[in-house]
Amino acid sequence: MEIREVHEGMIGAVKNFLADREGFRDANGWDGLFNYSWKLPAYPYGYVITEGEEILAFVGTIFSERVIDGRSQICCNMNTWYVVEEQRQRMLALTILKPMLKMNDILFTALSPGDLTVTVLERLGFQLLDEEQISVPITPQILPLPRMSRETLVLFDKRRIAGCLDEQDRRIHRDHVTLDCEHLLIKEQDSGKYCYVIATTSPLRKVPLIAGKWLNLCYVSNPDVFVRNFRFLRNNLLRRRFFALRYDARLLPNQVSKIFVRAKRKRQYKWKEAALGRVDNLYSEIVTFNKY
Repeated sequence: MEIREVHEGMIGAVKNFLADREGFRDANGWDGLFNYSWKLPAYPYGYVITEGEEILAFVGTIFSERVIDGRSQICCNMNTWYVVEEQRQRMLALTILKPMLKMNDILFTALSPGDLTVTVLERLGFQLLDEEQISVPITPQILPLPRMSRETLVLFDKRRIAGCLDEQDRRIHRDHVTLDCEHLLIKEQDSGKYCYVIATTSPLRKVPLIAGKWLNLCYVSNPDVFVRNFRFLRNNLLRRRFFALRYDARLLPNQVSKIFVRAKRKRQYKWKEAALGRVDNLYSEIVTFNKY
């Protein structure tokens, strides 16, 4: 039995391994695990446990280099953790994590853990990054808007957005522009401040007849600007058939609307520092698979 890193030469074998797993399939052939622009050559796409040439277990890793509080930080998003059912009594789910648990300086996130995964990761030293998700209906703005809001610029065009961003946000834009994400910019003309937003989208399944969509926030560069201009933003979103907004509580600490619904959605992390409010949902399987 051997733990091996997954690099380019093993992608096909991993895709074949995942393709036959009941209840564990991906319509796009697992491209979200391997097709993103910020890949760091020194780090793998994941790890496998093999016996001979047979794969018994896999865990995906999306490594990235982020700037947090002005410092460069290597991050790793753990995802797609699977062990062949008949091999689970051998504790391979824990064995496959050994290479990562030795990386003490890396910020690890697990943004889509199931209940069992949450429990296992807690025992390995992972903490809660967030456990509350907010949903807000997007309703029309009927009353006249204040002058400041009428002068606020809202952009959805990715090329125009890029020209308004600072260096750090331009890098984020460049890394995510080819993914199936929604990009949005709010710029206040009077203050010159902006808020750059990256979001995933998903259909409103409970009301399929209206063909509406969720806007799922993954990155909000300036929460204050977003909240301040949300009233004005609503009609822009409705024209694009976004009828509901969803976000992790840490991404927007201040209340967006008086009408909202709270739900439990646990996100986890492991790092030598506290991460609440400093870690978003970018550079992860959430954006590469366009989910939430």
